[in-house]
Amino acid sequence: MSRLSRLVNVSVKVPEEIRELMRKVDVNWSEYLRETIEAKIRTEMAKDAARRLDEIRGRAGKVPTEEIVRWIREDREISPE
Repeated sequence: MSRLSRLVNVSVKVPEEIRELMRKVDVNWSEYLRETIEAKIRTEMAKDAARRLDEIRGRAGKVPTEEIVRWIREDREISPE
């Protein structure tokens, strides 16, 4: 686990039946929940970045192929070999 800063407490309420089942299995629930929360944060941040990128792409519009070819040719002319 990466340590961004000091750890703080976060409480989670579960039904009593679930808590009893949690006690019966050999799982470090704190570590499991930390890892699960971090994974969810990464997933949601990636979704947000993709959404913002799609918005930018939509505003930017499509660049014609001829324009891209022209840029490549211009770059080749000024780039040292």
